[in-house]
Amino acid sequence: MPAGDGRSPIMKILVVCGDASAAGAILGPLREAGHTVEIVDRPDEADAVLRGGHFDGIVLDLRRAPDAGLQWLRGLRQRRVRLATLIVTHAKDAATRIAAIGAGADDHIEAPFDPRELVARCQALLRRNGGGSRNDVVSCGELVIDSRKREVRHGCVPIDLTPREWSILEYLALNAGTAVTKERLLRAITGFEERLAPNAIEVYVSRLRTKLAGTGARISTLRGVGYRLEQPQDEHAAW
Repeated sequence: MPAGDGRSPIMKILVVCGDASAAGAILGPLREAGHTVEIVDRPDEADAVLRGGHFDGIVLDLRRAPDAGLQWLRGLRQRRVRLATLIVTHAKDAATRIAAIGAGADDHIEAPFDPRELVARCQALLRRNGGGSRNDVVSCGELVIDSRKREVRHGCVPIDLTPREWSILEYLALNAGTAVTKERLLRAITGFEERLAPNAIEVYVSRLRTKLAGTGARISTLRGVGYRLEQPQDEHAAW
């Protein structure tokens, strides 16, 4: 389902999944549909990620460690975190599905699943929970970042970005004004099966800065922390 179909809002989704092959089957369809996806392999890692940025929903895979996942989901609801949550279970694991619904899950999908159903269920959850209100078009100086069309423009002139450059810029734009760590950027552009060099993010950010020169948008480096997309008036930002 294309992101630019005029019907489906762009989502920022946290995937909690501890199996590399299973994670790929979740990440791929959601990213192909144009959504921004960040992944962690353990529920206890998810809390820090949720505190660090805005998300529209969660996909929680309970196939590998159902007890830990259910405990985390219960704690999430006890803390009144109401993010729409889709759980993934084995087709025959009715007990886990029932327990998850009791713990606060909003919907479920059984594996193996059709990728189109995964995307459709996530988008239906978003609509039911009133998500997708975030502006899909972010302006920064003369730079326009359109997540729905997956397009970056300097005024009316398109800027050609590679898929990973686009993903990094989009992630920074969705968290504009907020520090984003290198680790979070790596999770936003890769899955468990991918391994990038430690300096990969620095290389991509350097290329982005070259392509964004003259637009007014700035990617600042926060030493020991990560990066932040700055508006032109933030003259204190250091490249």
